[in-house]
Amino acid sequence: MISEQQEVARYRIAERVQAAEARALRRQDTTRISAREGLAGALRKLADRLEPTSRRLTEPATRPLTEPQPRHRGTGLSIVR
Repeated sequence: MISEQQEVARYRIAERVQAAEARALRRQDTTRISAREGLAGALRKLADRLEPTSRRLTEPATRPLTEPQPRHRGTGLSIVR
């Protein structure tokens, strides 16, 4: 007789096997991508991620560079008695 633990393990393994077979069938239909196409895709993803940053660099600054930058006020505990 099979214990409950063994039955659960059997079902988990069966699910993993089915998932692996499904992945294999999906990959079988696709053609292999060349290294150049893979690199181009990775660079496109990186460019999409960096796009908001590059927009900030190309848009005009909202504050002119001659205006002084706000400074942190020295409120530390550096008082000597």
